[in-house]
Amino acid sequence: MDKPRLALIGCGKISEFHAPACREAGFELAAVCSRPGSTRLDSFAQRHDIPLVFDNVEALLDAREKWDALLIAISVEATLDVLTLALESGAPILVEKPVALRSAELLPIINRGLPVIVGYNRRFYRTTQEARLEVANTYPVMAHLSIPESIKPPHDPEENPAYLRPFFANSVHGLDLASYVFGQLAVQYVLHIRNPSGAILGLVATLSAEGGSVVQLTANWGTPANFSLTLDRPGRRLEVLPFESATVYEGMEVREPTEETPIRRYVPIPVARVELDDVDRRFKPGFVAQGEALASLARGEDTGPAARLEDAHAVLQLAEQLINYPSQAS
Repeated sequence: MDKPRLALIGCGKISEFHAPACREAGFELAAVCSRPGSTRLDSFAQRHDIPLVFDNVEALLDAREKWDALLIAISVEATLDVLTLALESGAPILVEKPVALRSAELLPIINRGLPVIVGYNRRFYRTTQEARLEVANTYPVMAHLSIPESIKPPHDPEENPAYLRPFFANSVHGLDLASYVFGQLAVQYVLHIRNPSGAILGLVATLSAEGGSVVQLTANWGTPANFSLTLDRPGRRLEVLPFESATVYEGMEVREPTEETPIRRYVPIPVARVELDDVDRRFKPGFVAQGEALASLARGEDTGPAARLEDAHAVLQLAEQLINYPSQAS
């Protein structure tokens, strides 16, 4: 069987990772396009040995017989319009997250069984799969999700009303990961930290899962920390820190005071490590498996943990609930 042919819309930084990963996943890179006047299109095509080059989306879509599947990796603001055009082709599509910045914008294209998967690549990490298994195989856990996003709140939110864009464009990765691990999450309580002008400096939230697990979310923006997820139950902790590495702890070692260290110490005992697969060390993590999911979609097969448009809509709704939760009186 011939390799499926992939067309790429977009030749920016993220496509530099997608192209080799999709080739590793079994695709022939057949075509690429970018916006009219792009200065990087030709060099991108040469660098990745892509034979067909188009200077606009419409021309690429009109050449539907030249490719079998489609990857859309462009600015968030342009993604939904391009995806809507591409849907008319009926081709299987991998579209970069979050697809849109508002959940309502996705309503016309969800729950229609469209052949689209969304680029929440961290779902494919071994660490994420281990966390999901941990939740599925035990009674409810207490969890903590830390999202130290690079958000710089303005002195006055009217000066930059879009300052929260990174939360909807990037923090959704962490929110989707948690939603995948736990299933649907419900917001129980949110407390915002604000400056005197009302700009949100960060937030703490309590989320609940259907299985009884509770997730404490800390959006500690600007903090010098890694994204992380910990799952706790009596006698055991799974710590995913950062998302690419995980450690399992069981029990505590009590170290009595010594002359050199005159304090009693309680040290968690590591019993297992979970690392990324080898392929995720050679390519951007999760991208090869995500490309394989797109190939499965093209064959009408199961796409495994891949996110669908409905998942993208749900995680944007969750992000909106966290930001728009009623402010508490100080």
